[in-house]
Amino acid sequence: MKQFAVIGNPIAHSKSPLIHQTFAKQLNIELSYTLLESEPDQFKQTVDAFFSNGGTGLNVTTPFKQDAYEYADQTSAQSKIAQAANTLYIDDGIYKADTTDGIGLVTDLKFHNFSLTNKKILVLGAGGAAKGAILALIEESPHSIVIANRTKSKAEQIVSAINVNNLFASGLETIEGDFDIVINSTSCSITDDVPEMDTSCFKHISVSYDMSYKPHVTSFNQYVIKNSHSNVKTIDGLGMLVEQAAESFLIWHGIRPDTSQIRKLLREQ
Repeated sequence: MKQFAVIGNPIAHSKSPLIHQTFAKQLNIELSYTLLESEPDQFKQTVDAFFSNGGTGLNVTTPFKQDAYEYADQTSAQSKIAQAANTLYIDDGIYKADTTDGIGLVTDLKFHNFSLTNKKILVLGAGGAAKGAILALIEESPHSIVIANRTKSKAEQIVSAINVNNLFASGLETIEGDFDIVINSTSCSITDDVPEMDTSCFKHISVSYDMSYKPHVTSFNQYVIKNSHSNVKTIDGLGMLVEQAAESFLIWHGIRPDTSQIRKLLREQ
């Protein structure tokens, strides 16, 4: 039986075992999927032990995504941009890393019947979550993407690294233009906070996407509703969590599970 786990600290709250076990049951695949907690300075030793004991793949969450990227022998284009990875696995003796967050985000937007083609996208934040999503967003052929961050230079670094003509950087308080969708990659909703920014950019937003998820409307999505003049559709990141897991499952098993059952189950919890 192949062994998988999710590694992080803390990790007890993770929904990954339930998600992957549901996928496996759906597709009649036998696997073991467990929680793996590591001390912050013991990541390499913990991962070495996991693979030495027959492990096949790891999902990686806070605070180890950069460590996972550095651990791997081969890294995907997405993980190179992010300098981080959420999926780590061994293939023919080679340790490989990928980040599936971006495709998880895009797939969730499509699940909600929203196309990014020719849309004006505003991404808030320039950390690992934003970096991991940008290539997947670009591949959907949007009109433009603006990355806005409190420290503008961090957004400029992403723009410079990718170097496409419809990707731009901005400070939070100097955002210019109208947008079709705003994507919050900051952690503000985790603490029920909101970013200090120019809210006039929300004027014509039709979709507000918060990568965080909670049982109620997140503080960021409430913030957009309050400052928008349109009928905004709000989406949180629970679907993204499910879809990025499905992409990891595809990498490991060669088949992508249907996500409708686990989406319903998680919403009912």
